[in-house]
Amino acid sequence: MSIKPHINFAFGSNMSTKRLFARLPQAQCLGVAKLYRHQLSFNMLSTDGSAKCTIEATNRDEDIVMGVLYALNEHEINQLDNIEGPRYNRTKLEVEAIEHGPMHAHCYIANTFIDDHLPFDWYVQHVLHGAKEHRFPTDYVRQIESQQHVTDHDVSRAEREWQLYQKVRLSKKA
Repeated sequence: MSIKPHINFAFGSNMSTKRLFARLPQAQCLGVAKLYRHQLSFNMLSTDGSAKCTIEATNRDEDIVMGVLYALNEHEINQLDNIEGPRYNRTKLEVEAIEHGPMHAHCYIANTFIDDHLPFDWYVQHVLHGAKEHRFPTDYVRQIESQQHVTDHDVSRAEREWQLYQKVRLSKKA
């Protein structure tokens, strides 16, 4: 008997496989999906005082949130529940997987909002990296690129987050 994986629809920083695999190295990327009649926003109040991504239902047919699907086992979904924390609710929604058609997946939707804070620069970079990595439409990428952000003054946290995108270069000594 095989255990059915949990399918996660990542629409924020976890779209970046470098980010998600650093957290959950056994996860499997299943490709890109769309969530209709929703929009992406950066107005979730994080415990670090910055804004993070969430999605909001709009009921407008033209609104689409792009995301990345990951298969997670029971241990990984519990880890992700802990990572996302109590400011997100895990919710099951129907998405349209580009390669697999309509399917149900869960995602994390904010329950704590803020209008006067911005995301940190490294957080926007995670979201942008994921959108570019998975070849999202140009207009969607531009929307993320235009997101205002602030510099994280917690230098060690910022360095840790930026490290995911630095190329590792090994130098050989003769």
